[in-house]
Amino acid sequence: MEGFTVSSGPLPDGDQGTRKTLDNMRRLADEGSRDLAVRGTAASVVRSSGAPPHNPLAQTQALFEYVRDCIFFLSDPAGTEWLQSPRYTLASGAGDCDDRATLLASMLRSIGITSQFKVVAVDPARRDTFSHVYLVANVMGRPVALDPTYPQNLMGFEYPNPYRSAMVSA
Repeated sequence: MEGFTVSSGPLPDGDQGTRKTLDNMRRLADEGSRDLAVRGTAASVVRSSGAPPHNPLAQTQALFEYVRDCIFFLSDPAGTEWLQSPRYTLASGAGDCDDRATLLASMLRSIGITSQFKVVAVDPARRDTFSHVYLVANVMGRPVALDPTYPQNLMGFEYPNPYRSAMVSA
């Protein structure tokens, strides 16, 4: 199917695997930000939310809530890291934290808002291993955390005390 990309397969362990995943997410977010289907969806979401023109904070909130509330959380296949293009995530209506963060990064970028991926180690059984990813957007010169993974997360929520964290451009 044209425009749909899904990558899967084994990754190196530890930080090297995280780096490879983040590199692929960055590439997918960049490609997605220039995809007319992604931009069209972003424009439709922002307009239907009632977010005013020239209000990046309200537009960011509209896109965040759309991904949080309308894209179903679905885990990767057992034992496989699976990365989806933003277009595929939109079409399937589902993805895990990396797919949802990549979609949100591409939608934001498509309307001129930049962000970074933030990876965190939050699993007490694996304190040295990054286990979750979300976005930190640059909205009017301020960092705003955007974790659409859990339905109760509000814009600005971040894990208070991760064991480790790192940020890279989305």
